[in-house]
Amino acid sequence: MRNNQRFGACAYVRYRGGVAGEPATDDRSQGDPVKIVLGAGSVVPGIEDALSEMAPGEERVVRVPPEEAYGAYDPDGVQTYPRTMFSFGAELEEGDVFQWKNPASGLPIPVRVVEAHEHAVRVDFNHPFAGKTLEYWLKVEKIVD
Repeated sequence: MRNNQRFGACAYVRYRGGVAGEPATDDRSQGDPVKIVLGAGSVVPGIEDALSEMAPGEERVVRVPPEEAYGAYDPDGVQTYPRTMFSFGAELEEGDVFQWKNPASGLPIPVRVVEAHEHAVRVDFNHPFAGKTLEYWLKVEKIVD
């Protein structure tokens, strides 16, 4: 986080964006602002850096390169598993998304089926935005220390 003096402060934010050059897929521009605790890692580093530098009432469009967002696409993040490994394996089709329990954190992560064969499926553990530049409109409504 660029502005460490804001570490732990709550930014109340409106935003809209997604992958640069594509229609917005993430829109919280209406309704109540979203509370983001700066420094908590709840948003990608490039967005957090921008928010830490913004003043209440300020609006900004930020472009976030992959290394400050979801990282590079990792080909090793695509793995093949037998359908029998999943209780729902027989139903899996290409394009399906399901939750996988991360063995390191114990938290669920979404994975995508990229190939479906008779006895096996290939799943992609990469975030859908991995390797992509993001573009977001941000508006800081208020900051509470």
